Amino acid sequence: MKTEVASAVEELKRQFPDATVVTVEDGQGGAYVVMENMVLDSRFNPSTTWIGFHIPPLYPYADIYPVFMGDEVVRVDGKAFEAPVTRGHAFQGRSAIQVSRRNGAAQAGLQKATAKILKVLHYLNQLP
Repeated sequence: MKTEVASAVEELKRQFPDATVVTVEDGQGGAYVVMENMVLDSRFNPSTTWIGFHIPPLYPYADIYPVFMGDEVVRVDGKAFEAPVTRGHAFQGRSAIQVSRRNGAAQAGLQKATAKILKVLHYLNQLP
């Protein structure tokens, strides 16, 4: 795992101290990351789930995209998820919901892994 990727994993652990962070090296310098016990807004059931993503070897000059969460998550209001939040995906052998939130500025190294996950959580919590 490249130094920048390992540093990103450590930053995630500090930012989300209640989460269990598990990594699997991808063999190219990056890592697959699953963060257990991530808290969602009360508008979701369950309100905790896992969040998964790949930190690519070119990090921080490549976006962390896409991000996944547990397929068991539903909206309490009964509304179905709509693009860019879509069902029917898998991540590291788990059924998943994909959250497609691309960051074009990542190529300039302007986004940290922690910021990306915070942005995705914020986006989910602001769904209409």
